[in-house]
Amino acid sequence: MRARAICVCRDESVRHVVGNALSGAGVAVEQHDEIPAEPGEVALFVVDREARCACGERLRDAAAPVVVVNDDLDDDGLISLMLEAPVSHLVRDPDDRELSVTSEKLVSGDLFGLEKYLVRPSGVGERVVTNDSEKRAAISEVTAWAEAIGARKPIMHRLASVIDELLMNALHDAPRESRPVMTMTDERRAVLRWACDDLTIAISVSDGFGALRQRDVIDHVRRARIERGRPNEAQTDDPGAGLGLYLVLANVASLIVNVDPGRQTEVVCLFDRAKPDRPAIASTVRSLHVFHQQS
Repeated sequence: MRARAICVCRDESVRHVVGNALSGAGVAVEQHDEIPAEPGEVALFVVDREARCACGERLRDAAAPVVVVNDDLDDDGLISLMLEAPVSHLVRDPDDRELSVTSEKLVSGDLFGLEKYLVRPSGVGERVVTNDSEKRAAISEVTAWAEAIGARKPIMHRLASVIDELLMNALHDAPRESRPVMTMTDERRAVLRWACDDLTIAISVSDGFGALRQRDVIDHVRRARIERGRPNEAQTDDPGAGLGLYLVLANVASLIVNVDPGRQTEVVCLFDRAKPDRPAIASTVRSLHVFHQQS
C-alpha cells in the first residue's frame, strides 16, 4: 500500500504541480480544501502559502511532517510555525525537484546523504576532520576542486565560508551542546563530503552527536532577519549560540538538516552553479528542511 500525502493548496496551479511531484515519487496524493479533522495515517501534508495563512494554527497539531510550498522566510507567520515541528520544510518553488526528494525521504525514512539532491553526481569527495589544521586543509581541498570544475569565484568564497562555519560547529559547538558533555576523544570529529552535478554543488558536514534542534535552526533564521546577519554574542547558557547558521543561510541556495537524535547530525548545503550572484540575506534560500530520524 502506497504512503498517503494530503495536499491543501488553494492555488490550483500549485495544487496540480504538487500532485504530479508527489505522485512521481510514489506517494498517493489526496487533495483537500482544508486540513481534515481526522486525516488518518498520513506520511506528510503539503500546503501552499494561502492555505498556511488560513489554517496555520491547525498545522501546529498535524500528526505528520508539514511541507510548505510557494512561500518564503520573509513572513513572520511562517517563521513562528517553523519554530516548532511538525512544520519543518519549506520549498519555495513547487516545481523544484526538492519537493519530490523531500517526500521520498519522509516516506522511506532514509534521510542521510547529499547524493539524494544531485542528478548523477560525478563522484563524491570525503575527508575526516578532527582539528583546526585539518579544517583549513579541507577547505583548501574543496575550493581547489570547485575551481577545477569551473565554479565561479563568488561560489568558491561562499563554499569556503560555509564549510568553515559548519566544521567549527561540528568540532566545537556540537560537543558542547550534547549531553552528557563529551571529552576530547576521536569521537569529536567531523566528516566533510562534497559532490556536484551539472546544476548544483552539494557539501555536507556530519558529526556524531545529533544535538542540533529545529528550534535552533529557525531561531537563527529569525535572528538573521531581525539583525541583518549580525550574530549575537555566544552565551554559555544559550544552546545553539555560535552555530553561525545566520552566515550559512545567507550563502546557500538550500539548507537541509538531517538529525538522528543523540547519534548524528548531517547538514547539507546546496549551491547553484549557473545562477548569478545572490544577495547575502538568509531569507533568499529557496528551501529549508529539518528532518528527524524516527526511533
